[in-house]
Amino acid sequence: MSLALLSLAAVMILASLAVLTNIVTQKLGSLGNPIHIWDTLHDIDVIPIRLRGWIFSTIVGFANPYCRSINFRITELRKGKACGVMKETKTISNPFQCVHAAALVTFGETVGSLALFTLLERNDRAILTNISAEYVKVSRGLLTASSVVNPIKDRDTTEITTHVLIKNTSFETVSQLTLTWQLDLKDGQ
Repeated sequence: MSLALLSLAAVMILASLAVLTNIVTQKLGSLGNPIHIWDTLHDIDVIPIRLRGWIFSTIVGFANPYCRSINFRITELRKGKACGVMKETKTISNPFQCVHAAALVTFGETVGSLALFTLLERNDRAILTNISAEYVKVSRGLLTASSVVNPIKDRDTTEITTHVLIKNTSFETVSQLTLTWQLDLKDGQ
């Protein structure tokens, strides 16, 4: 009898957490700008620091469902800068016991797009038109991606190129990505 009650209590707690997570992600996802979501999450003191990155990455996964296929966490997000980590797992490995090239590109594209999107205004749009990846070294273990994008000074710009570096735990570059974006910048909106 007590085991059944304990199981029921565990199920109730898990269901409550799932509902709460869904509500929080929907509310935060409606904010639009990734930097506002990041700042809002980091202003909520009740959420443990390590859980904030997971929640943010989950929200990014709702906006970009394909990036849910890799296990990544965003670790830093500021105007024009994004950093994240991805741990090598069996699901993203290739037959040669290293991270698959497609997983590296997905990881880099996610980090690079967040860095660019922090610079866009509410009605601005950016569409990825080209990805170029250079694989410098075999990628294994914990990987860190970073992208820094200079502020957009000319609102008439229609194309921008951004770069993403992916490094291993020895700080060796394993991959370099170049992302080309088509921009649609609205004036003063």
